[in-house]
Amino acid sequence: MSVHCAPETYLLLLKLDLFRGLEQNELERLLSRAELVECRAGEYPIREGEQDRHLFVLLSGKAGIYKRSSGVQKLLQELGPGECFGEMSLIECRSRSASVKAIQHCRVLRLDGDQIAVLPDISSKLYRNIAVLLSKRLRYANEIMTLG
Repeated sequence: MSVHCAPETYLLLLKLDLFRGLEQNELERLLSRAELVECRAGEYPIREGEQDRHLFVLLSGKAGIYKRSSGVQKLLQELGPGECFGEMSLIECRSRSASVKAIQHCRVLRLDGDQIAVLPDISSKLYRNIAVLLSKRLRYANEIMTLG
């Protein structure tokens, strides 16, 4: 369950907001507990209602966040390389609030919440970065609702 990356890949990952503040050796420790997953177009790395605590980082390809409403699955947002998903279930320990479907072939990094938790020095930085990410998303949603 270990992801080995070229040095330039580590440097790119360290530039992502999710990994802000991590040193290269901390990222290497985190990735030693991660898994690389390939998703073909149309596959779902996560489904609304599922119970798990995995955090995903989209490394390549394109995916969409979908939510069921009145029996219809609606696209909420498209995701590209460098974006993460699954953070809400990781933080809340609740079922998935939406589905993520690969729009085109994707490579994703899957981080298990239990494996993150055993690295307190790293997880504290990661959780802070997730809090900032969620705050930005909430602020954006508030602006959309206010401005229409």
